[in-house]
Amino acid sequence: MSGSKKSYRIQVALSLSNVNADFLQLILCMMVSHYMIGNPLYGGALFLFANIWILYFESGLRFLRRSRRPERAVEWPMWTLLSLSVFAGLALVFLYPGRMQVGRTNMVSFFVLLIAARSLLTWMVNRSLDRPGATQRIYKGLYQLLFFIPCAVFAWLIMDGFVRWMILCGTALTGFLLSFQGSTLVSLNKYLTHARQDKLRDIFSYRMFANMSLYAQVALSLGVLMYVCYVCFATPFFSARIYLQAAVWIVAVLLCSELFKRLATGRGWVLSINLFMAGAVCWIAGSLMMFRVHGLWNSTLWVGLLGFGLACITAVLDRYNGDFKLVARIAGRKVSDREMYFRSMITQVIAVIVSNAVMLCVVTVWVFVIPAAHEPRLPFVFRTFLLELPVVFMLASVGFALRQPLDERRRQKLFNFLRWNNRNKSAEQNLHDNLVGRRRVRFGVKILAFFVRPFLHLRVEGRENMDMAHFPSVFVCNHGIIYGPVAAVIYLPTYFRPWIDRKMVDRDLAAQEMYGRFLYRLPLLSARAKRGVARALARPVTWALNSFDPIPVEKNNLRNVMSTFNDTVCVLSEGDNVLIFPERPRRVRRGNKMTVEHRTDSVGTLFTGFANIGRMYYDKTGQALRFYPIYAGRRDHTLRIGEPVVFDPANDALEEKRRIAALLHDRMAALCAAGEAAGERSAAEQE
Repeated sequence: MSGSKKSYRIQVALSLSNVNADFLQLILCMMVSHYMIGNPLYGGALFLFANIWILYFESGLRFLRRSRRPERAVEWPMWTLLSLSVFAGLALVFLYPGRMQVGRTNMVSFFVLLIAARSLLTWMVNRSLDRPGATQRIYKGLYQLLFFIPCAVFAWLIMDGFVRWMILCGTALTGFLLSFQGSTLVSLNKYLTHARQDKLRDIFSYRMFANMSLYAQVALSLGVLMYVCYVCFATPFFSARIYLQAAVWIVAVLLCSELFKRLATGRGWVLSINLFMAGAVCWIAGSLMMFRVHGLWNSTLWVGLLGFGLACITAVLDRYNGDFKLVARIAGRKVSDREMYFRSMITQVIAVIVSNAVMLCVVTVWVFVIPAAHEPRLPFVFRTFLLELPVVFMLASVGFALRQPLDERRRQKLFNFLRWNNRNKSAEQNLHDNLVGRRRVRFGVKILAFFVRPFLHLRVEGRENMDMAHFPSVFVCNHGIIYGPVAAVIYLPTYFRPWIDRKMVDRDLAAQEMYGRFLYRLPLLSARAKRGVARALARPVTWALNSFDPIPVEKNNLRNVMSTFNDTVCVLSEGDNVLIFPERPRRVRRGNKMTVEHRTDSVGTLFTGFANIGRMYYDKTGQALRFYPIYAGRRDHTLRIGEPVVFDPANDALEEKRRIAALLHDRMAALCAAGEAAGERSAAEQE
């Protein structure tokens, strides 16, 4: 395992050896409170209150005030939640027993105090023994046994035998998990005590990732808390089996998550922002439907979907965290694995504290506003708030993911630059401007790819033909009306900037083009209304196309064509590849009107002017440009990448551009023929 991956393991409040022990202890406190006073939320709220402050002081988050860190952006909201948690805790301890006239609350408070003190003592043992090992585990085991004795005495006072064994087994299990708990929080406390400067504080892409990770982890942790409290409170009568099922549900979600994560990494899935958004959608659907379905099979289905979403989210966060060591190099800084590890732990601890504080405030209102007597259905407003609050945090995380400039293609460009072209100052400045400096991120391409990919599934062949050591290059694709451009911009497995007609990236020109092409034919509308429709459609179309950061192309104007060539050479000099569609359309008659259209079943002749880019790039950089042929086959749903045509500076300029265009056409035709043959074989096999 690489150092970056080893140093960073997002646990999302579900690690069996750390935060998951807190979830199991929460269930244990709620069960005791439910049995003793008939209200599970009282014990759960007390544990959340204790856990918030224990975690806050154990991790040393109070030292964040000394340094300028991205997490300081959440310092005041976190302090507000901590202040509210203090009032909530005091209200529960002093007001709830008298106002609600509920007896035996002292026994519940005593049990919660034992559970919380055990966690604090485990941290103190870790802090006193610097080196983890057998001695530390023995000490922790002895202290766990010391706390197990009063818990066992408390359990012996319970008349229900099944509840008694649940308390004993739960106390023993959580104690076992705590005895194997590492000294992560102790190390984090020491790190925050001595750290004074954050090397990632002004990197825009990292700030977006930190917010994306924080809100996602808050949503995941809050979702589990909401589910446990909702299910346990909605039970009309006390049943220890409900709490056992809640614990099994947590373990099942964790196991499904680990299973899908191993499947994703084992099959080589691209851990991209699109996968993160897909995981968020699955998680939202699973978390909402868990409250609305009944039956074993339905519950298993939604647990699996929830686990799949969790796996996608955590896998993408795991992968992305290590990339910011490389982004820091672009900013001229060196960040160690240790720093990245503690950065991730800070985000995780803040997420757990925020989720617990939010849940504590909700539960406190729940306890005082809603009667302690259980109702099968909660008030509609409160039930809706419970269901949708974690979803709000997840949607906020998706919003930051859309604003993340370090997408899959820029990540590949970053890797390629650091490996091959680290002397290209223009490429370095371009990466710095896009990843380090604050800039407006157009995310239309991410939304387009997210919605189009499920309906336009293509295989990509010929990846081995791409030689990244000789990037940047020009990729030449067939047009096929609109199929070729859509397939190429979504599935081309590298970074690029496409040529797009200037008429389609300017809002006014796009509206005129749409009206002149097809909107003028709309029946039952006046010309003014049709132009209004064209302007309305032009806005989202130009927004989506401009998100590709295109190179505008204007045909039939020599001056503007040369401007396009100059822009293309500048883009290549900055290290970006270029995607073009130079296929010449054919003239066909449609009724009484002559029109132009591209071929859909073959490759038309290519314009030759684009090959001048090779000469211009060579004159500027002294490097021979490579042109890769691409064919997007509609019949067999395959994007094929052929062997490149290399610019030869020794040839005559006119002959060289003809040679490049002819070779590219022949190789694109060969790729087309290969697709047709594959389609025929597939059809024959189906017959």
